[in-house]
Amino acid sequence: MTQPHNITPKALKRLRDLHASLSVPGQRAKAMVEIDKWLVKYGKTWNDIAELIYDESAASARKAAAPDPRDAAPPPPASDVTVLDLIRNRFETYCVFETVHEVVVCVLWAIHTHVYELFEVTPRLVLTSATTGCGKSRVFDVLERLVARPKRADNWTVATLYDSANDRRTLFADEGDNLPFAVKGELRAIYNSGYAKGGIFPRGVGKHRREYATSAPLALASIGVLTPPGTLAPPLLRRGIVVLLRKRKPKHRLIKGKTSDLDRVYQHILQFVRTAKFDLDPELPAEVDRGDPTLADNWRVLISVADACSPGWGKLAREAAIWFERSGRHEDPVVMLLRDARTIYDTLGTDRLFVNVVEKEGRPLSAAMHRLSLLPALHAMEHGYWMEFCGVGRNRSPHKLTETELRSMLRPLIGSPHSIWLMGPRQPGDSSAKGWLRGDWESVWGAYLGESGTSAQDDVPPLQIA
Repeated sequence: MTQPHNITPKALKRLRDLHASLSVPGQRAKAMVEIDKWLVKYGKTWNDIAELIYDESAASARKAAAPDPRDAAPPPPASDVTVLDLIRNRFETYCVFETVHEVVVCVLWAIHTHVYELFEVTPRLVLTSATTGCGKSRVFDVLERLVARPKRADNWTVATLYDSANDRRTLFADEGDNLPFAVKGELRAIYNSGYAKGGIFPRGVGKHRREYATSAPLALASIGVLTPPGTLAPPLLRRGIVVLLRKRKPKHRLIKGKTSDLDRVYQHILQFVRTAKFDLDPELPAEVDRGDPTLADNWRVLISVADACSPGWGKLAREAAIWFERSGRHEDPVVMLLRDARTIYDTLGTDRLFVNVVEKEGRPLSAAMHRLSLLPALHAMEHGYWMEFCGVGRNRSPHKLTETELRSMLRPLIGSPHSIWLMGPRQPGDSSAKGWLRGDWESVWGAYLGESGTSAQDDVPPLQIA
């Protein structure tokens, strides 16, 4: 409608105010009288009111409306803030992690889903806890807003997994403890096949055969991955990075309808991956590079993402890689025992360790021999794994590693312990006990752990971001 030149914006505002007064108790009659006078003055009728008010209100609204953050590029962050810093800030706002290293893993994994096809593998992200209510689903809520092409379900079927992986979706398997990995070979197959680039799984559809591309990022949330009976067998754990969550309250609740901040971060991620340059074979920490090859492949992807962002994030990623390597969450218990034994030899600076020197009747306890006892030293390891040992197959209730179990795990590798003396060759008044010399271990360490070297747990350096 073309407005007459004599209706000014001020006059239209007066009409809107009068029209709004119609719904106010006690003012309706007076407002109708005033509106009649206004219509007579400008040669309009009651039928024209809606059009007059609509045109002016719409024009005002169009001027004031803010653009949808998902449709327009967000303003760049401060020069000293990277996109990975933004993601980390959002995780630490909505979620609670045990260590900074586990935050770093989630940040890098979210970015890798946008570029995973550049790499040979896509590491699985495994969120676990001992009980319900520890925040696994909340971490998924944040990740789902940041990853590429998310597809989430609490109860996947084999067919829907194949279809979604074939569509290059990022798969979220919540409530993973309900997935029958132990009896469903197809589930284990897609977990394994989708890990490597070019994974293909053929399936029969009636009389026809179809090949599904299974390579796709996958995150699994499950109670009890690390406690008996265990959701995932050790071979499956090696293909993932296990993040352990405990019950704590976050700083802020995650309400999906009020998290436009995550939409803005997602836009920053898209800008980053369009321009970033990824080194597909970055330098790995020596401790990771000489360890489990599958773990090294996992961290090669995440460290490449970190290096593409900044040197500070490259340093954070390597610190996290070393921490997870030492955590043993991915490892076979026997391999972890070999690594911890080497750490104890190096830390004590000794060439011999006794199995377990205990005080016996008529035989006083030697403090020096007790200090060189392997079993108490394992119990005292900072990570506490051997104080809550669940058996080689992770199928027993948590308990302290026993001497019988220790001997049984080592017998196939280095043989049974033999009598050794405290000070080397036998001395008058010296005593002996069953144990092993360092030389008994060297060939096994070389085969299972790589070259010998100090692996004592050092304090993690403070967080520094360039």
